[in-house]
Amino acid sequence: MKKKLAVILAGILLLIVSGCGNSNAGTAEPGQASLPVSGTAVSEPSASEETTAEPSGESSAAETTALETTVPPETTAAETTAAPMVFQDVDETVYVTGQVNFRAEPSLDAEIKAVLSKRASVKRTGIGDEWSRVVQNGEEGYVSNKYLTTEKPKVPAGSVEGQAGTGIYHEGGDILVVIDAGHQGKQMTEKEPNGPGSSTMKAKVASGTEGVSTGNEEYKVTLNVALYLRDELLSRGYSVLMTRETNDVKLSNVDRAQIANEAGADAMVRIHCNSSEKSSVTGALGICQSPDNPYCGDIYKTCLKLTKAVLNGHCEATGRKNTGVWETDTMTGTNWCQVPNTIIEMGYMSNSDEDELMGTEDFQRNAAIGIADGLDDYFGR
Repeated sequence: MKKKLAVILAGILLLIVSGCGNSNAGTAEPGQASLPVSGTAVSEPSASEETTAEPSGESSAAETTALETTVPPETTAAETTAAPMVFQDVDETVYVTGQVNFRAEPSLDAEIKAVLSKRASVKRTGIGDEWSRVVQNGEEGYVSNKYLTTEKPKVPAGSVEGQAGTGIYHEGGDILVVIDAGHQGKQMTEKEPNGPGSSTMKAKVASGTEGVSTGNEEYKVTLNVALYLRDELLSRGYSVLMTRETNDVKLSNVDRAQIANEAGADAMVRIHCNSSEKSSVTGALGICQSPDNPYCGDIYKTCLKLTKAVLNGHCEATGRKNTGVWETDTMTGTNWCQVPNTIIEMGYMSNSDEDELMGTEDFQRNAAIGIADGLDDYFGR
């Protein structure tokens, strides 16, 4: 009896299972394809189908997981892997320990806005792990921390070959300006390279010009203005390094540039008087290198800015006509100089009126004040 009952129950169960398995056979829900009766697996959509199919408005569990682990469309992979650069705000003066690029962004691939010289001082407003945010001449940029220090460098009161009256240092402030009074008592006809490694040779120092009316020697007028400028800059809080403080020296143009280079000066001003075959020519002129200069073209923009500032200041203070900037790569002292530098031709000694004017104490004092005003403008003081 029990055996017979078990057989009956097994038969009933078989009927139930068979009926459930075939309930969808040959039929389909509206909008759906019929499922295959056989046991053949349904193939997954290909990758191309996944990318071209219209969205259904709903996400499967697999799709949801994929969205959570992939980068959102508006975010790049670089943004998710590179942490933003953080700078701690500071307000301090720092000094450059070696020639370094001043960049628009904290990256080695960023635009180079200027080249900072050794010992140059800048204001640091922020510091990160590898870069510092600094302000130089009123412009914000970035410098590698490897080339900055808070310790103020010492400038030795050195001289050239032990000569008295050369390389005289005057302590006054964080910004160091080298003043070079053009020419000297005796010219040096020996030759030196026009630039580092150049095969073109030029006289070490020319004799300079003299006044057509007064007979004044250029080297004396330039030294007078240089000494006035020294005192003016010291009164304004600059440090000053004089290439010479006497006319009886033997300084070549390369020597003068090297004094500025070795000191890591923030700027160098070379003071001169001009001359022309035409006595009617007047006015002040600024001189710097061209952007294609093979020796110092990398600091062209900085030198041009300095030249314009000094020239404008000089003309405003003395009333001289501003004849603009002459860009030339023929000046030995410029080609050898690795720091921002300029030549200011104060006026024409070949013109009687300007010759007599430049010989006066008033003009020389005003010229110094104007050059100092230009430096203030250049440094954003």
